[in-house]
Amino acid sequence: MKKHFFILSMISLFTIGCSNNDDNDKETVPEAEDTFTTEQLSDAANYSKEKGGSAVLVMTDGSVIFEDYHNGADQDTAPHIYSATKLYWSAVAALAKQQGLIDYEEHVSNTITEWQDTGLHPGKNKIKIKHLLTLSSGLSQNFLTLSDESDRYQYAIDELKMVSTPGEKFSYGPSNYYIFGVLLERKLQEKGISQNPLEYLESEIFDKIGLEYDSWSHDEAGNPNIPNGCHLTPRNWVKFGQFMIDKGNYNGTQIIETSLLENMFVATGPNPGHGNFCWLNNVNGYGLNPLDAAPDGSSGGIMYYHGYTEIIGGLGSGKNRMYLIPSLKTVIIRQTTLDEDTFEDHEFLEFLLN
Repeated sequence: MKKHFFILSMISLFTIGCSNNDDNDKETVPEAEDTFTTEQLSDAANYSKEKGGSAVLVMTDGSVIFEDYHNGADQDTAPHIYSATKLYWSAVAALAKQQGLIDYEEHVSNTITEWQDTGLHPGKNKIKIKHLLTLSSGLSQNFLTLSDESDRYQYAIDELKMVSTPGEKFSYGPSNYYIFGVLLERKLQEKGISQNPLEYLESEIFDKIGLEYDSWSHDEAGNPNIPNGCHLTPRNWVKFGQFMIDKGNYNGTQIIETSLLENMFVATGPNPGHGNFCWLNNVNGYGLNPLDAAPDGSSGGIMYYHGYTEIIGGLGSGKNRMYLIPSLKTVIIRQTTLDEDTFEDHEFLEFLLN
């Protein structure tokens, strides 16, 4: 097994170009013990390994302080991160608002005009963009059918049914993301920009922060899978995490206005555990349903029960994870090549934060 294990306070440290410190030559590289002990880092990595993981990477203040590959993986292994892909669209939505492409209070049917026919699409004319972001649009999810469709975008427009009133209920799944993808593509077309949502993400964010993904899945019609399509290495993924920790700033350039990005991390919908296209660690938040929650009396939320309510998460199948901890200026990546394993967020984070 090829294994790389670095506790970077002990050996030389490489820095991925993500910090917004303009004076890199004078930057003081933090040691692992400044934030986490050697034991905490190694215990977390061992837990990931035991649960079938492929990598743990920790970046603090723009520098990687810990990196561990296991179960046959190395730094070039690029797992499918599944629904952890969803976190990208939090930044995209904020940027699209900044650029005047969208208004969260706007009705989606202003752009997806098919929905103005209330005979064919009853209730959909009440959905606002903000309902897509908070996963409270009221649209059915149709997980299995959507995954089999040759044109997922068109199916989402035509076939999804209303199952609740917009803003009333949180419903996790891919539907809101596919509709957001259609909406964004049409908004771009209105501005004379011939880009699909992934091309917009690439040109406006990825290219600017130096992120290169390995591959991205598409449906048979050629549409990028918005909610779950990305495959990439930890060293690339962490660049996006640091961009978020730096509040939309990259090397002194403010790509996304800080206030617009921070607003994405506020629970404005019916689930305190979900902001706008991102998971939150708020008290009383929940996951797929209200029973998927921290134990009663917890001071934290679904990712870590014992506080750190500021944690923002990108959570994908197989337990591919990105955790952002702003107060620690830290991004934590955990990846796996498995579709499913027995990894638990709280157990993993307890090794690091307890």
